[in-house]
Amino acid sequence: MTGMINAVDREYRDLSPLEIRIQTHQRYSEATHDIEADVVEQAAISTGDPLLDVGPGTGAFLARLAAAGHTAPLFALDFSAESAATCGLIPGVRAARGDAQHLPFAEDAFTVVTARHMLYHLDDPAAAITEARRVLRPGGRFTVAVNRESPYPHMLTLLRDVLTANGIPLLPPVDDKVHGGNLPDLVARGFDTGEPRVLRRDNALVFDDPEPVVRYLTSVFTLQGVPEDPALRQAITADLDAAARARFRTLPGGLWRDPKGYVLVTAVA
Repeated sequence: MTGMINAVDREYRDLSPLEIRIQTHQRYSEATHDIEADVVEQAAISTGDPLLDVGPGTGAFLARLAAAGHTAPLFALDFSAESAATCGLIPGVRAARGDAQHLPFAEDAFTVVTARHMLYHLDDPAAAITEARRVLRPGGRFTVAVNRESPYPHMLTLLRDVLTANGIPLLPPVDDKVHGGNLPDLVARGFDTGEPRVLRRDNALVFDDPEPVVRYLTSVFTLQGVPEDPALRQAITADLDAAARARFRTLPGGLWRDPKGYVLVTAVA
C-alpha cells in the first residue's frame, strides 16, 4: 500500500484518538449542527436503500441508521482493521476492510454511497469518487463530507510552534488536499451529471479551558508524524499545555474560538 494509506492505517489502529475528536466537536461546537442528519437529508436516504458507508470510523452513523429501522443492507468499508471490526459488531451492518480507491463491490450494487471526512486521507481522491459512481445504480446518490477550507487555524498554529520547537516540522494539513472549496469540482468531474448539490455549515470550536485544546491536539499526533516515543510525546504534551495556558491568558474574556465547518456535496448517478 501507499505511504498515505500506511499513515492512515497507523492512525486508526486505535479508534480512541478519533473518539476524542468526535467528543470534542459534540461538546464544544458553537452551533449544534448534526452532520449525520444532514447526510440523511442530502442523500435522501430511505430505509429501503442498500447503502455503503466508506470510511465509517466508529460506525456511529451506521448504528444510527440501523437503530432507526433501516431494512435494506448496510455496508461499511474501511482500510482500518479496527474500524471494520468495530462496525461489524453493529447489528444489521456488514463490514469489510478495503480500499476506497478500489471498491470490492459490483457495479450498480447500491442506491446510496456516503463518504464522510475521509477523502483527504487518500492518495487519489478522484479514483474514490469514480469508484463510488461505478457501484451506484442509475439514480443513486453519492454524498461526501469534508472540512471547510483552513479549519482550526489557532490550534494548528499552536501545534506548529510546539512541534517546531521540538524539532518536528508540522505536516501540511490533510484539508489542504480536499476541502470544501475544491470538493464540488472533484465530484462534478467524477459524476459528469451536472453541478452537484452543496450544503455548507460554518461553525467554530469554543473553549473556556486549555485542557480540551491540548487533548484534541494530542489526538492528532500520529497524523502529524509525531514519533511513537512515549517520553517524547509526554514532553510535547507538556509544552502544548504550557503554550495553551499562556495563550488563554491573552484571550479577551478567556474564550478560545477556532473557526471550523463542513461541506456536503451530493451527486446523482
